[in-house]
Parts: sequence; C-alpha cells; structure tokens
Amino acid sequence: MRPRSSARLANVERLRLVAMFEIVAFHVSEQRLPLVAGLGLPVFLLLNNAFNCTLSERMGTRAFLHTKVSRLLLPWLLWNVLYLGVVLAERGRHGEPLTQGFSYRMLFGGTYEHLWFVPFALLGSLIIAGLQAQTRARSHGWACALALAGASALTLLNAWLLAPGSIEWPWLQWLFALPAVPFGFGLGRALLATDVRVRTRLAWLATFSALLCLGLGLVWGLGTVWGWPAPEEMVRRYAVSMALVSLACVWPGVSDPVSLRLTPLLFGVYLSHPLVVRMYQAAHLPELPLVGFAALVFGVSALLVALLQRTPLRFLV
Repeated sequence: MRPRSSARLANVERLRLVAMFEIVAFHVSEQRLPLVAGLGLPVFLLLNNAFNCTLSERMGTRAFLHTKVSRLLLPWLLWNVLYLGVVLAERGRHGEPLTQGFSYRMLFGGTYEHLWFVPFALLGSLIIAGLQAQTRARSHGWACALALAGASALTLLNAWLLAPGSIEWPWLQWLFALPAVPFGFGLGRALLATDVRVRTRLAWLATFSALLCLGLGLVWGLGTVWGWPAPEEMVRRYAVSMALVSLACVWPGVSDPVSLRLTPLLFGVYLSHPLVVRMYQAAHLPELPLVGFAALVFGVSALLVALLQRTPLRFLV
C-alpha cells in the first residue's frame, strides 16, 4: 500500500503554502516578495498538475473528470457572480459605466482578474487525464522525459510570444501557465514510479537546469518587458520552481499540524482573497507593509474558508 500523500510529501505541502502566500502578496500589492519572487504561481501550477496526474491514475479517467468538473465549474460560476456584483457596485458608487470592460474574454478569465485560474485548471485536468489514459502502459521514465522535453520547448515558445508585452489578460496568464501542464504531467509520472531513482534523477536534472538558468541570467541580465517578465525571466521561474518541487518530492520531510490544517484551505483562499482586499479597502483601514498586509489577507481568507467549510456553502471552497 502506498503511504498517505500528506505524510509522504510534507515538504510539498509546505511549498504549496509558501506559493499561495506569494500569490496573495502579489495580488494585494503587485510587488514580488524577496527570495520567492515570482515562484508562487509556477510552483502552485506545477503541483496542481502533478497531483492531477496521480489522482487520474488512482481514480480512473471518468471518475477523475467527474470530480474535477463538479469541483471547479459550479464554484467558478458562483464566484463570478459574486465578483461581478462587487465590480458593478464599485462602478455604480463611482459613477462609471456599468458595462465598461465587459468582453468575450470573461468566458476564459472570469469577471475578476484572478478567476482565469479555474477554467485553465479545468482544461489542464482534461489534458492530463487524456495524456495519462493514452500513456498509462508506457514507462514512467520515458513518459517523464518526453513530457519535460515538450514542456521545455513550450516554455521557450511562450516566453518568446510574451516578450513584446502586447498580449493581454487572460491570454497572458494562460500562455504563462500552459507549460505547467506537461511539466506537471512529467512530475506526476515520476511520483507514480515505484523506482525512486526516477524521482531522484528528475530532481538532479531540475536542479542543474535551475542553476544553469540562474547563471545565464546573471550573465545576460534579467529584465521586464512592459511590466511582464522578459523571456529569460519566465524560463528562470519555471526552472527554479521545477527544482524546488522535484527536491521536495525526493526529500518529503515530516508532516506538521499547521500544514495539514492549512493546505486544504488553499483553493478557497485563492478564490476569496481579492474579496477580503476589497473589504479592507472599503473600510478605509490604514495601509500596511507588504508582508503584513499579505499575512492579514491570507489569514482572514483562510478563516473565511474554514467557516464556509462548516456550512452548506462548503462546495464553493
């Protein structure tokens, strides 16, 4: 019998917490945290897709897709309605046109900027379920290697497409996030392998790639294009994130009560934290330093999610 993932991958759960905190910090301030700057989103995407691969194998394709659709689609629609109400209320208060900014892109990005993640996660689930169903009989090592090669090529291509800075929401976010699907599939196949050497080799390969990207970045310099990372910056973020996730899978650590309690709340924290920010701003409370404000928003969002999970609305989070 396989060990429980919560006990076996404790460092992965801690990594998820740090990643979500970095995402929240960026959303509340549009500033990157020191040290983990820019790693939150790729880390979270990689882990989400890696677990989709292992879950698809454990549950079977049909049951997995049924779970994902029911888990993601209805909450996304209802959160869209909630945030639409927030946007319309703010525009009405400021005397702005109520229809300003509405377009077909909301079908792929939602009524609020961060909601793009949910339809993207659903698409990623469909792709990974299909890949796993088609390659189940193949070697984990070869499936992992081919997935990483394809993901690397996709990262370079999408970085090149994003470099001019002309692509807007939500296509910008989708293009940045897309390499996480094949990367995550490769990670998932490494986790499914009974031979621990597959995971160890992946960890060392990812670490070497990350160090190489960091070294090249120091030589060539890292910059931004219209506020969005330049090509080498996107490559760096994925390379370092892959190294961190791979190493956490090889050295899982020991579970702790805080991680076990907080990690089931993270999806709800992601969905609800902009609402907490809006409530704070509407109350005209004093401006806080980045880390303090991010910690406050994260904590209040986690509390809100924990409370919702005790009500009939628990399906929302």
